[in-house]
Amino acid sequence: MPAPFTPHSSQTDYRTGDLKLGRTAVLADLGRYLQVPFNSLVNCVGAVPSQQVLEQIRDHLIESEILIDDKNGLRWTEFTPPAQSKASEEKTFQPLGPIISAILAQVQNHGISFSSNPNQTPLSQRNNTFRPDAYLVRDDKQTAPRTHWFDIAVPFEFKKERNTETLRDDEQKIIWSLHNIMREDPCRRFAFGLTIEDTQLRLWLSNRAFVAATKPINFFENIDDVISLFYALGSASASSTMKGLGWDPTVERVHDGEEIQYKLTVGDEVFTTTRELATYGADSMVGRGTRVYEATDAKGKKVAIKDSWREVERQSEGEILENILASCAEKLKTEELADAKRHFVGVRLWEDVIIDDTRDETLDPMVTEEHDRTWEWVSIDLNPILSARLHLPSTGDVPDSGRLSAFLPTQLGIVRRHETGIPRRVHVRTVFKDVGVVVKDVTSLADNLRCLSGGLKALYYLHKAGWVHRDFSIGNVIWVGDIGKLGDFEYAKKIDSNTSHDVRTGTMSFMALEVESQGYYFLPPLDPLPFDTDLPIAPPFRMNFLHDIESVWWTFTWIFFYHTDTNTAKAPADHSFDVHSQWTQFQLAFPGAIGQISRRDFFTLIRHLQSSCKDVLSKTCFDVCCHIPHFAKALQDGYRKAEANYPELALDNTLLEDMHGRAAEFLRDAQERAMDINLSPLPDLLKQKRSRPESESSPLENRGKRPRHG
Repeated sequence: MPAPFTPHSSQTDYRTGDLKLGRTAVLADLGRYLQVPFNSLVNCVGAVPSQQVLEQIRDHLIESEILIDDKNGLRWTEFTPPAQSKASEEKTFQPLGPIISAILAQVQNHGISFSSNPNQTPLSQRNNTFRPDAYLVRDDKQTAPRTHWFDIAVPFEFKKERNTETLRDDEQKIIWSLHNIMREDPCRRFAFGLTIEDTQLRLWLSNRAFVAATKPINFFENIDDVISLFYALGSASASSTMKGLGWDPTVERVHDGEEIQYKLTVGDEVFTTTRELATYGADSMVGRGTRVYEATDAKGKKVAIKDSWREVERQSEGEILENILASCAEKLKTEELADAKRHFVGVRLWEDVIIDDTRDETLDPMVTEEHDRTWEWVSIDLNPILSARLHLPSTGDVPDSGRLSAFLPTQLGIVRRHETGIPRRVHVRTVFKDVGVVVKDVTSLADNLRCLSGGLKALYYLHKAGWVHRDFSIGNVIWVGDIGKLGDFEYAKKIDSNTSHDVRTGTMSFMALEVESQGYYFLPPLDPLPFDTDLPIAPPFRMNFLHDIESVWWTFTWIFFYHTDTNTAKAPADHSFDVHSQWTQFQLAFPGAIGQISRRDFFTLIRHLQSSCKDVLSKTCFDVCCHIPHFAKALQDGYRKAEANYPELALDNTLLEDMHGRAAEFLRDAQERAMDINLSPLPDLLKQKRSRPESESSPLENRGKRPRHG
């Protein structure tokens, strides 16, 4: 389901370019990793050597003096336990290079090589200044003047000592490297990593369902396991596509001058991207990892293509939309059906990604394990404490609270951990007929509101057909030509009175209060009951059309509190407008985490809401959106009417028509007032008004330096 809080990788600290803040944001989102037996994950990497081949490799390593086998036993010739070394970390781990290279050499057609302590920070499309201790790099890129993160197969982190601090440091750094590989490269489906603290080695895996680490093995006592690991990595690299190390053979990177584009295979067709539309979904390590591109087909026709990972038990978005249209055909009039199709984003094609005639799914590291099937979730230590320094967002992709540390780590875990098994996801691509601009990026206020009205119209038909959308937000309504269309149907659900309690679903900042609290909020007061009378059994909570309409209200409100009009933005001498006051109110209304009283009060305290709109918004904007409080009041009246006879809910067609009619009227009134007003994001104005702290440097200013581990 969508995250019940705004991911920290969508918030301010992550996007400042500060390496430490970015890394902490990623760790806070991830929260945990899966610990599995060593051999179970190694068996997922590639072909491990048979006992006969293992003995042959061991003999070869002895002959080449990589290993010694004498009265003291089998041991590495040059590599001794790091904690015993008085040399620097770099020199202590230098002998790893010959060991790994000698093992890889036993794999025919292996495609990777070991590079220790690179002299340069790898190239990055994201201005990432981090440098791993070492890595396995693609052989076909080894002669490049500088390694790119695109070409790193397996990153490494080393520590001479093994203690709580070094373990935490290596965990945080290897997770950041794996994160960077997965966010940087659309060609990667998963990635492996390695950490060594003194004698203890762990193998890591990152995919869109989870991050995993093995239980440690002793590099000096479990020599056969070490040989098997690097042999398996070499075997996984032997294919020209490198698919065994996570590269996607159905994606090809192409260079168009200085621009990088991609060719993506969907079924029997190939589409070439022309520009990114939305790729910030790939910033979260675990989740859908959604990337959306404008692209062209073989005939040059323009489309939008979405690459994402859905939960294994869920239908694809294309299937869900097909079912929605079938319900519309059954329940809507002919002209309504035609209008519904105009207001739904059109899907041309959808397919699960197929690799080697098999559906592309995230790995199950326990599938090959016959003996030790124990696994567990390990919480990530976020020490040192998250930074409390306030930063301004560099983009408006997702509204945030203004700082990473606005919520304690314990708050982050309230509703995220329900799995009883190892999560699994399926790789899917969807091709859309419509290419447009999401409503958050439409700068003409009149067009923005027309777009929002189109999204509301789509909801109306969806609700009449017996469905709820469950994720209406600024990223899911699209301005196509001169019409607003509703997209992202991955979490749409048919209303079924027999279903169990709904889970919390939606984008946090636009989620209805009742969905957030998982309970009915506008119930009538209970009449006095005799002392020995049992209360009626509450029905399971389920989302209904009122919750979707409330999400429209939050989106409508976000537009005005996240922006001001360009005339006000260009007139800093206008002391009647206080940009900091509006930003503070925005943070209270859109805090980015569940259970925040400020968000509840913002919606429910109508007089306070009216004062907030009038006091903090520019006069130009307030004149357009003055009905925000009336819209909220209408929703509350609707809730009270629906819940008046609780535990029975009166969600009939009369209420549906009334609420949609009133919501449409509020948007239409604002649209008529918008005229030729253009919007300016508030953070842009805030940046103009602040001077950069001396301690905060731009990522671009750090390019060319060689920071080590931030």
